[in-house]
Amino acid sequence: MKANAKEQPQVVMGHQQASAMEEATSSSGQKRESLLATTRVQRHSNAARRKPPLTFFLVLGFCILLCICSVFRSAQTLSSLQYHTIENLVKIFNQTEKDSNTATGNTRQDHDTNRGSSGSSRHFWEQEDNPSCFHLDKICHGNGEWFYDDVHNNQVATSSRMLLNQPSITYSSVDIPEEYDPDERYYFNVSSPSASQNRTANNSRTPANCPYSSTPYHLSVQSFYNDMIGEFYSRTIRGLNEWMRDYPPKSEEDVQLYVHFASEERQTLFHGHRLFLGALPQNDKIDSFLSLIQNQRCQCFEKLIFCGYNLEDDNLAGEYEDDIIVDNEQTFFTADRVVHLDSDYACDKRGFRRGNRCKAYNHIRQDLLSRYEKKDPLLQEKIREYRRNILLKNGVTPQQIGDVDEWKIVGLTDRKARRVWLNINEIIHTCETKFLLRKKVVCIKVNVEEANSIQAQLLMHMSLNSMIGIHGAQLSHGILLPQDGSILEILPWIPRNISDYGEWTDTTDRPTPLGEIFHGTTLNHLGFRLGRESVPMCEHLGWSDKGLKACLMNETNDNHIKFNWSDRDFNVDVDMISKFISLFLLKEIPNCSRMYKRAEENDFVIYNTYCAKGEDKVKRAKQYFHSRSRARQYQNDSSSQDD
Repeated sequence: MKANAKEQPQVVMGHQQASAMEEATSSSGQKRESLLATTRVQRHSNAARRKPPLTFFLVLGFCILLCICSVFRSAQTLSSLQYHTIENLVKIFNQTEKDSNTATGNTRQDHDTNRGSSGSSRHFWEQEDNPSCFHLDKICHGNGEWFYDDVHNNQVATSSRMLLNQPSITYSSVDIPEEYDPDERYYFNVSSPSASQNRTANNSRTPANCPYSSTPYHLSVQSFYNDMIGEFYSRTIRGLNEWMRDYPPKSEEDVQLYVHFASEERQTLFHGHRLFLGALPQNDKIDSFLSLIQNQRCQCFEKLIFCGYNLEDDNLAGEYEDDIIVDNEQTFFTADRVVHLDSDYACDKRGFRRGNRCKAYNHIRQDLLSRYEKKDPLLQEKIREYRRNILLKNGVTPQQIGDVDEWKIVGLTDRKARRVWLNINEIIHTCETKFLLRKKVVCIKVNVEEANSIQAQLLMHMSLNSMIGIHGAQLSHGILLPQDGSILEILPWIPRNISDYGEWTDTTDRPTPLGEIFHGTTLNHLGFRLGRESVPMCEHLGWSDKGLKACLMNETNDNHIKFNWSDRDFNVDVDMISKFISLFLLKEIPNCSRMYKRAEENDFVIYNTYCAKGEDKVKRAKQYFHSRSRARQYQNDSSSQDD
């Protein structure tokens, strides 16, 4: 009988029948209650099995989480095994070089345990997305030869020895432009220990005769055209600065830098390279790679790092096949630039036109200025004294000087050969007549080749408020100008129908190669295109006269070579320089729109300006390039009428 049975119809019964029914009902009720009790116990037991307690779920969830973490860490390890360099395998498997340091008497602490700002224990040259840097472990140089430390390697365990990055490798300069005439002393060739096992005991170097450098990381940098300071800045410094920001060394004393020049003849600007490398964390002992080769005593290095190179196998096919040493396993070549993917993406041609996506050049400038300020707490006082001496040399009396910060000093870049500013003295005379005492403006010549030290270059340019010069004439040093400083880049005349060589030097719809380095900074960088009147060649022929092209390209009188923008001397309109000083140096610029209006009305292009937008008083970097149609129209107008 079910407890929820429907109510039965009433039946009339006798007394005995009723009594018997009651007993039966009572007995049945007891059985029913017993059955119900048993059922409730069973249901409770089943419910307990179906609904585990909360702690059970917590424990189960924790176990699942541990399993997921374990799988994720395993995947990371597999990925790192695929991409990490050999040295990182040492870290992954916790294989230290403590035994090797003890064997060689090298008790220096392990510098590989440092961590960058990203928290990674790997250095920037070990990152899988850094294709232009690699390193070699425990390498030595002596008697004009590079070799790995065989003695040290034989004293350590085989497993540790196998984990060192010591390939057979050679440097090939076959990809360097022919005009550089590469110096053979810059070639690099070293064999792995396995390839040099036939050395006799007498030829083996010992740690006593070939000690290790106290600096663990020796970094050699290279790129195409790295003798040109502007190219070096954008192709080498930019990428290195971004990498070392991401993965800074534990100590600046850990890193020494070298510039791997392709040609020994073109090292006259080496002080400029050292100055700009000062933006990077290093031990301030910057030198040429040649210093490693010329060192007479034997020297070993924990790590020799190369940045700005492409690493290839020796079976490379094509035009270099006959130039590669086939006995070696690897060959490395000069790369176009030091690659930093984020920076390269933001700082491409499209990135420049899309506003301030490229932050890299502002980073370099900030790091450069802050490092030199930190190195020399008296730097600002020295700059003020340098400015005072400039004024005194230009005829300003001490009484007239007053506060040196109230004066504007304009540096006109002066060269003694190639791209000589022919009427520079006329410009200086006009500047003195119009601006010297009335407006407190002095114009001077600046020649970086006359500065024989980093300190001299630093003071020469940090003392200026403005720089004016032709493209490619030391304007890269303009990054040393103070905030709101102005750079005027004079763009050479490039008539396309005569010769389009140098067409990258007069672009106004995007930055010139020089203009890139000022992008996004707190400086004002403007450009102005020169015309036919700037070229003092074939002056007997007018703009529309027949025979102009034949005269300019005449090879018998060397005009063809002299006409190239890189070799051509030039004149500059005096009134244009006066306008630049009046409009952009002396007049306060209230906002970006006024800056743009002044430039448009006077045929200047604004590659970068530091101005306030609208009524907003907060300054920011802004660019106002010419439209592509306007740039093309100028190119057509600047071409000779003579076919």
